[in-house]
Amino acid sequence: MPIWFSSFGTEAAWIMSTHIQLGMAEYARRRQRLGLHGKVLLAGWTVLVAYVLLRNYQYLEAGMLKPNFRVIHQAYDFNLWELPLTLVTLAVFSLLAGKLAGRAYYWCAGILCFLALDLFALRYYMTTVEPQRLVVRHVRLESPKLSGSLRILHLSDIQSGEIGAYEAKIFKTINALKPDIILNTGDYLQAVPPATFQSEFPKFIELIETTDPLYGTYGVFGDTELEMYRVPQQELRGLKLLSSRFEQIKTYAGEISLLGLSLYESKNPEWAARTAKRWLEATPDSDFRILFGHSPDYALAMGELPIDLCLAGHTHGGQVRLPYWGALVIDSEVPEAWSSGFRRIGIPYLNVSAGAGSNRFGGLPPMRLNCPTEMTLIELAPMKSIR
Repeated sequence: MPIWFSSFGTEAAWIMSTHIQLGMAEYARRRQRLGLHGKVLLAGWTVLVAYVLLRNYQYLEAGMLKPNFRVIHQAYDFNLWELPLTLVTLAVFSLLAGKLAGRAYYWCAGILCFLALDLFALRYYMTTVEPQRLVVRHVRLESPKLSGSLRILHLSDIQSGEIGAYEAKIFKTINALKPDIILNTGDYLQAVPPATFQSEFPKFIELIETTDPLYGTYGVFGDTELEMYRVPQQELRGLKLLSSRFEQIKTYAGEISLLGLSLYESKNPEWAARTAKRWLEATPDSDFRILFGHSPDYALAMGELPIDLCLAGHTHGGQVRLPYWGALVIDSEVPEAWSSGFRRIGIPYLNVSAGAGSNRFGGLPPMRLNCPTEMTLIELAPMKSIR
């Protein structure tokens, strides 16, 4: 009997040991299989991230920040259309792989879908929502040259691809503000086919005529006004263009002297300074002097001149502004801090508008991020007594 028990115990131990070994081998195989899939997923994510970084590096090298607007358009299409579509496609393959290889692929599919939806949402917000937010900034500027308050609306870079509801909203907002003078620093139209200058210009002039500021609407030429050079002043009707010319306006608050720079002068500080000095010699110091041009570059030479207010546009505020970084592209020689907003730059004050519209060069869609469209209402007021 003892022998039988001994034999039986040995056999049971052998069977138990065999099962343990088989179980451990199966566990090891599963761990190895999971490890292999993990490596596959890691390699896939590495390739994807590297590809995205490489493509964007190529856009940077091609001049995206110069700026080259054709390259900007390509970068926009890749990051906010091609890339999310690619992520959705990869998510579908991950779901199919999950049926064969396990839960990790389902998690991967979920992350890919989340990223794709974020990019599609960003595209919608940048292209549809923020470009039409239209913020009105209010600025107050006191001067001893004025005996009363005067409301000046600074408008810039409407740059309409096609006159529509948004442009009507701009001028409805202007009318609600009731400005005394409207000063426009250029880039009125940038027609996107099938729209043309010929089809949109009459609509734009009609919108101009819906406003009725007490002392008129004045403008300068921007980068997109080539066709407007051939338009006679009488056809501009409510818009009076000043190009290397000045205008003196008698208002109930005091005498205002306006000098509008040509497009070339606005981009060349030396030439702008020459024109400004001739204007200053021809106007009395008691006039409230406003100098305006399309590009803010001219302001680099104005810091020591007895000018009260300088106005410019052109930069669009960068259109895309990143937190802690600022504008990606301003297409100007001025410091990035000058690319939008109101500040003192020596003797004069300078206001650079981020623009009421967005760049539409070559059919580029309107794009804005952390930089909504805007106009500025500047209230000129008499200097308060220090007593």
